[in-house]
Amino acid sequence: MALTVRQFIYQAYHLINPSNPTQPLHGNDQSLMLMVLNQLLQSYASTGLLITIADTVSVPVNIGIKSIAFTPQGYVITPPDPTLAQISNGRLSNLDSAWLVLSGVTYPLIMKSRDEFLAAWKYEPLQGLPRFLITYPQVDYVIGQLYPAPSQFFDFFGRGKFQLAELTSNDTMGLVPQYYHRYLMFATAKDTAMYKGRADAWTEKLEAMYQEARDIMIASSEINLSIAGDEQSLLNGAWRVRAGI
Repeated sequence: MALTVRQFIYQAYHLINPSNPTQPLHGNDQSLMLMVLNQLLQSYASTGLLITIADTVSVPVNIGIKSIAFTPQGYVITPPDPTLAQISNGRLSNLDSAWLVLSGVTYPLIMKSRDEFLAAWKYEPLQGLPRFLITYPQVDYVIGQLYPAPSQFFDFFGRGKFQLAELTSNDTMGLVPQYYHRYLMFATAKDTAMYKGRADAWTEKLEAMYQEARDIMIASSEINLSIAGDEQSLLNGAWRVRAGI
């Protein structure tokens, strides 16, 4: 059974208050530790390197769809954009790979940075078999632009790491892998000790345990795997025929 966030915070608190393990949280200790916990999770999401679990997501893209928005669950983009498809699995933190599927055939997408793309390409009005995915990070979501725009129906797939939603004290830690809990508990306690003005409570022994938990957590994290190939060969004649371009 998954720990509640309240139970998780209670355990983390006693790492820096070992003198009386039965002592309850005082004043704003619980709300402070919850704030620190959420700050850590959102900070880890900045690059995705300290988020251990990657997900595969998909969305259909048809003629007229030029971009894909990776948004938090329930997020509404205003104003609506008919050229934009939406995947509500959390703000994209790190994209490992992306591809299109048409009639059982997989077409890998080459990922390019926004600056690299804008320095070399013009988007409009090309349509055909998309070859590139260019990411544009926004404050609350990330846009992935397909280039060229699709000339017919495809299924888009992407595998990456996504920003977790903020936790409340009544939530459970079920969305966070159990092997991640130990590291996150030490990290929350360490930051809270500094905020509480109790830096001396963070001992060398605790620091060694924290570093050990961090190494174990990183070792279990999915890493990027890039397959280098000849980009020009990705649009050979057979691919063009299958894609209808």
